[in-house]
Amino acid sequence: MGIRPNGIKNTITLLVSILILTLMSIVSSTSSDFNNSQHFYIPTPILKDRLKSDVKRMFYHGYDNYIKHSFPKDELNPISCSGHNTFGDYALTFIDSLDSLVVLGDLKEFERAIKWVAENIRFDKNLTVSVFETNIRVLGGLLSAHLLAEQHLQANAYDGSLLPLAKDLGDRLLKAFETPTGIPYGAVNLKYGVPIGEIAITSTASATTFSLEFGILSRLTNDRRYDDAARKAVRSIWKYRSDLELVGNHINIINGEWTIKEAGIGTGVDSFYEYLYKSAIYFDDDEYLSLFEKNYKLINKYIKKDPWYVDVSIDRASIVWPIYNSLQSFWPGIQSMYGDYENAFSTIKSFHIVWRRYGFIPEGYNLLSGNVQPGQKGYPLRPELAESLYHMYQTNKDPIFIRMAKDLVWTISNITSTKCGHANVLDVESHQLDDRMESFFLSETCKYLFLLFNSIDNYNGTDIHKDSTTYSNPNPIDIENSIFNTEGHIFPMQSRFFKKFTDKTINQKKSNDKNNLKEKDNNKDDIGSKMNDNLNNNNEKKEVVNNNNNNNNNNNNNNNNNNNNNNNNNNNNNNNNNNNNNINNIDNSNDNNNDNNNNNNNNNNNNNNNNNNNNINNNNNNGLLLNYDITLEKANWTCEPLPFLRRISSGTFQFIGGPQDIEWFEDKKIRDAMFDLA
Repeated sequence: MGIRPNGIKNTITLLVSILILTLMSIVSSTSSDFNNSQHFYIPTPILKDRLKSDVKRMFYHGYDNYIKHSFPKDELNPISCSGHNTFGDYALTFIDSLDSLVVLGDLKEFERAIKWVAENIRFDKNLTVSVFETNIRVLGGLLSAHLLAEQHLQANAYDGSLLPLAKDLGDRLLKAFETPTGIPYGAVNLKYGVPIGEIAITSTASATTFSLEFGILSRLTNDRRYDDAARKAVRSIWKYRSDLELVGNHINIINGEWTIKEAGIGTGVDSFYEYLYKSAIYFDDDEYLSLFEKNYKLINKYIKKDPWYVDVSIDRASIVWPIYNSLQSFWPGIQSMYGDYENAFSTIKSFHIVWRRYGFIPEGYNLLSGNVQPGQKGYPLRPELAESLYHMYQTNKDPIFIRMAKDLVWTISNITSTKCGHANVLDVESHQLDDRMESFFLSETCKYLFLLFNSIDNYNGTDIHKDSTTYSNPNPIDIENSIFNTEGHIFPMQSRFFKKFTDKTINQKKSNDKNNLKEKDNNKDDIGSKMNDNLNNNNEKKEVVNNNNNNNNNNNNNNNNNNNNNNNNNNNNNNNNNNNNNINNIDNSNDNNNDNNNNNNNNNNNNNNNNNNNNINNNNNNGLLLNYDITLEKANWTCEPLPFLRRISSGTFQFIGGPQDIEWFEDKKIRDAMFDLA
């Protein structure tokens, strides 16, 4: 049968209509994509709230599964849904997560948790543990929980029982400091002290990362032994510095000889610098401040290769390792706290582009080849980049740090998620997972990201938290008046911690014309507000101890404080959940048979990676990122070596000054890849 002319006309009309509708759909889709791209670049209150929701879900996905499958063992195996002991046998992840519960506003679970810890945790065990890790994770966790419980729980809900537990642990750790130099052993048996034959070599970070925890413990118990031990270790490390005044990476604790003569800001030394500055702030301590300022200048002189940092010889300052170590990522946060915002921003941009390239930061990134350092391909859910983004954002509320942090949330949420938690990344290039979830994922990574998105901002003079139905009690902790230890544990600043002991090596006479935090030691809010003023003054060198100056005279104030601290330096050289009911139903077995589970499951990693997609689609929540119906096959982060890193033909090192803005965040390949993923 033939088609009549009118039928042909109607058919053509129908086809034209379909074509018009299709074009309109394309235009609408393009407009929608444009709006989505703008939504990606502009951190609106809705974006921040959804990101906060995603981070909260990340935390409880790890925490609830730890309680269900691992508690009271130390850590969770998120792929095999089991648990194992690592640094000890004291519910490490549980203790490490206590203050995170307060950050998330889960005071009911926090109350249950500290009650369980007080009743069940004992340290009189024949266990040899890392002195460093036990201090920052367990002692730090107990002290933080004690201080927060005093502030946030009803008087009849907390009886101070965590403090005696912390003191008992501190006494056991003190045995490691009984050495000729005062530099502690790296390990100690909780019951019997330092084991016979224990190696007499430790890292600089492991020797000096005690001043916050031990200083607080001394002031809470009125027992100066802890503070003295921590301070003596710092002085000894500084005493053995090289002729260039650089400290090395590993040292013999008996004779003070450096066994690894490399200076840097990453693995083995990072928290040495961190604790100098944070202790100076927290205790209003001139000695620590002076040491930090000296070391800060040395870092900029010898270790910084703008915008990167390398490891150099302590004797000649020649480059030994041109590698970006993932632990260096904490440094921009310290720089921003100190007031060196320009250099901090330059560095964190470079660090962040490595994340954008792989979806994570490898343990080592070679600055010459622009590739992952062989043998350092993993990402164990580390928090340092999130930590720096949090501190940078507090400096000036620049929305660019929200955009950067969004990348972290996306890849962690969608790539590391397994049936029973979040798994370490074994290889950042293949995204193969490892059957282990580090305790610091809950104590630091999730905490810093949550606090970053939970910040109160003002856009166009309007408080974004004015809608009380959406933003009720956004921060239960007075976070602006707090200091984080290197494990992310929160120590509220209180006037009692400005107490100085009477020993001449600790207490130096201050100049009459110096104004410092102690002048307001009875007004915690005033301290915090002055610290905030300093942080917001990002174009000037901050002098944190001198709170009266937020102007162009800050650099001069730094010099004045150096003079005030000369006596201290001389003394250095001369003195050498949804699971609130889970805890009650837990099986308290201390079976150690699963200790090696993480080593036995590597072959199963690839089979479990596909669990991520199922988890994403099964999450019915209002989070922005976890609702995306995508496949991980799109997550291809491979690209050419970064254009601003190269090795010139002479074989010498040339570090270009970092990516230009257009190369960095506006790079078309990276931007398009992110929009495809989103």
